Amino acid sequence: MGPDNIGPSMMSSSLPPVRSPSRSIRVVLSRAAPQLQAPNSVVPLLLRRRHRHRTAVGMSRFAAAALRRATATSGIPSSSSRSAAFSPFAPRLFSTEASGETASAGAGAGAAQGSQDKPLFKPSDEGLAYGRFYSAIPGGNRLPKSMLKTDIIHHLDKCELSLDDVKIDYNRGYFPVGALLRFSSVPLYNTAVKQTREGRQYRLEMVSREEFDLKQSFDGKAILLQGVPRNAQPEDIERFLCGTNVEPPPFESFLRPGVPDPIRVVLVKFRSRTDANNAFIAKNRGFCLNNPVSMRILQ
Repeated sequence: MGPDNIGPSMMSSSLPPVRSPSRSIRVVLSRAAPQLQAPNSVVPLLLRRRHRHRTAVGMSRFAAAALRRATATSGIPSSSSRSAAFSPFAPRLFSTEASGETASAGAGAGAAQGSQDKPLFKPSDEGLAYGRFYSAIPGGNRLPKSMLKTDIIHHLDKCELSLDDVKIDYNRGYFPVGALLRFSSVPLYNTAVKQTREGRQYRLEMVSREEFDLKQSFDGKAILLQGVPRNAQPEDIERFLCGTNVEPPPFESFLRPGVPDPIRVVLVKFRSRTDANNAFIAKNRGFCLNNPVSMRILQ
């Protein structure tokens, strides 16, 4: 049988039957149909998004360039320079030429810090002045034996002196030959000079600080016993001072010329001024081995 003799009925019987698409394929085709049917609506959307992205990038670049120009004109360091400056691993360059400047700057900073640490009203010895106060009577410059520190302070009442600022200067026989004074300032020393010139009874001359510091001061805690018997023992002196807070022996003892016989003098010390004053009140003009003993407080 030839091809010309093949009819439609035979062709349909020889071909396999065509099945209808499944339900899932139809659902996918139905969802994609609007996009396949309307491609013109998708392209403008993509173009608009790309245009916005390019516009945003351009604006960010323009803002960054403007910020760099503003920081350059204002002198503010940029973020990169700040990060480099504060980075712990940033290398540092040192030069021997700038070492002198660095040292001087460090010394200046140290001096400024030291000046800040110092208190505002710290006492200083730079403004102190020292003087020697003595009698202007011809034939000797001794002070009266009965003169006290308070007498000198009252005489120089405009100089703001205290008991610690006055030291009585004694000779080997414990006669007062003068007084060393310490003034808190030079103007007060000049005031003292004017006051002594007005009275014309005493004089004041400037001395060094070393002379004032090396001079021993009894500070009213020592008493001079005059007229002690020459055969008196330390036990006899303690018995004479019984009831007072006198320091234990040894006592300093020496002879002073007198008429008709030399006079024995004994120096005794007490723990405080109050104890010395009480002993003076209680024992002055008392008797030691039937000899009257006079007492004088050393300033």
